[in-house]
Amino acid sequence: MAATVQVAAYVRQKKKGRRSEFPEHLPVVQTTSELKPEDRTCACGGKLEEFGQEVSRELERVETTVVHELVRKKYACASCKQGVVTAPWRGKVIDKGLLGPGFLSHVIVERFGNHLPYFRLEGQYRGEGLELSRSVLCESMARCAELLDPIADQLRQEILASPIVNTDDTPVRLAQSSQGGSRQARVWAYLNQTGRHWYDFTESRKRDGPARVFADFTGYIQADAYGGYDRLFLPGGATEVGCWAHARRGFIKAEATDPVLSQQAVERIRNLFLIEQAAAELSNEDRVRLRQQRSAPLLEELRAWLELTATKVLPKSPMGQAITYVLNQWVALTQYLKDGRLEMTNNAAERAVKPFAIGRKNWLFFQREGGGKTASILMSLLMTAKAAGVNPNDYFRDVLLRISEPGTSVKDLTPHGWKERFEPEVTARRHEILKKLVGAA
Repeated sequence: MAATVQVAAYVRQKKKGRRSEFPEHLPVVQTTSELKPEDRTCACGGKLEEFGQEVSRELERVETTVVHELVRKKYACASCKQGVVTAPWRGKVIDKGLLGPGFLSHVIVERFGNHLPYFRLEGQYRGEGLELSRSVLCESMARCAELLDPIADQLRQEILASPIVNTDDTPVRLAQSSQGGSRQARVWAYLNQTGRHWYDFTESRKRDGPARVFADFTGYIQADAYGGYDRLFLPGGATEVGCWAHARRGFIKAEATDPVLSQQAVERIRNLFLIEQAAAELSNEDRVRLRQQRSAPLLEELRAWLELTATKVLPKSPMGQAITYVLNQWVALTQYLKDGRLEMTNNAAERAVKPFAIGRKNWLFFQREGGGKTASILMSLLMTAKAAGVNPNDYFRDVLLRISEPGTSVKDLTPHGWKERFEPEVTARRHEILKKLVGAA
């Protein structure tokens, strides 16, 4: 059996109960109940005077669709009756489009954040008395993606300027024609440690996609052992970082055929993860020092154990394949010992592609290549907004208007830039509108 390593205790934070305090960032709207003047007489005949109040609180939700009339006043000279001037306006997000920025942001979040296919959104809006065909919704999303593509590209540049990039991919279906049939395409996720996400759609899993993205990248790339990445790690190129979560899965799968050896391997890897838990709050320098002191000896023991165990199992058995994977990836898997910024796993990238894995069960396939491009652009901004702690509805509604303003910096319109530059103003404005809506109701 593998020896158990002793590390500093990891204290799990105790979760709060289901009932929590009311969020401080939400606007507060009051509805006041008062006695009618004729009811302010006591049973003794005296007058009831107000002396205090009781306040109870509840969370309320305001969600409605309105017809927004954009009125532009016209002016003419009273003397010469010439020189008509029309007041300037912001213009429409989509020229001659039916949907305003708030509605478009709602569709973006519902379609790509909540994975609702267009036909289901069409039915949902019909239930509200709105006749919006799925073709209108689909085309509107395509136009939004075209407008926001420069922001997504800015995210790509910021990610590739980072020293560490995590990447993973997931399959999606691409319709071949209107007559039916589909083939497999791919969505690739690229992200850095600040939460910036960028997605790329390709029609296959050929290495051309990552090769094009990482053409001049020389930092760390954390990924699975897909062979298409190999030429990126040639001398003078990027440095490969492996994923221990991926490596561990092979031994977990081998448990059905070789439970004893499988459990020993998993336990050894578990000890490495325990050290990482203990190192979570350390500086990068201290984390490297702890890894060299505690993890490096365990890894050497693990490698010796794997090489010995490989002689006892069939190479093509699940256990044999799991061992071969780890030994072939040994340099990449132990790279994290050298740099405290590196993680043991590529779980961040696996989480980044999960929305597509969930979504494809609902929308099934992309109707055309343009659908994959649209999804990649809008998901890049949506996932980055979530990682930055930005309300996606507020973000898209505001950015769809700002993107066409002359002189606007694209850097300020990425979710992180927008949060710093525009979020306080937009949030305050939304709170005022909500107060007016609830007060009118």
